[in-house]
Amino acid sequence: MGLQINNGVQPETGLINNLYTKAQDYTSKLLKSDALDFAQYLENNYDSIDKNKDTELSKNEIAAASVSNRRNDELKKILENSNIDNLTQQIDKNQDGKITHDETNPNSNVPDILKSALREIQTTKDFGVTAQNLAMNMCKNYYTNATMTTLASNAVSCLL
Repeated sequence: MGLQINNGVQPETGLINNLYTKAQDYTSKLLKSDALDFAQYLENNYDSIDKNKDTELSKNEIAAASVSNRRNDELKKILENSNIDNLTQQIDKNQDGKITHDETNPNSNVPDILKSALREIQTTKDFGVTAQNLAMNMCKNYYTNATMTTLASNAVSCLL
């Protein structure tokens, strides 16, 4: 017997692809653009910001780069509405106080998130819970705040 959705209906082929597309659509609307833009700025300038070449960006390195690049139009736009500490905290997914290259590129984590969702579906056979978890993980991956993550999870619940 194959995977079943809560009401016993067999899922269509490409379930993960469909779920991913829906999650991407919702999360793209919920992205905190300042955090995403700042992550993109860090990714684009990673090597020049990482002064000690330890492959991690410390808060001091980020702050120093922000001061020295304060005339950068991209950075000025980002920092109009947000401060560096809040942005850094949103991007630092494991909250270790340092930003890795993977943390600046949320798309690099998507395959692992999808694999985790597939394992969860295979283990629990509960499509609803898996869909909610996938929505929450995608939101977290793309730096949304807790309120937006809850809203995305609730939106997925309504769709199911």
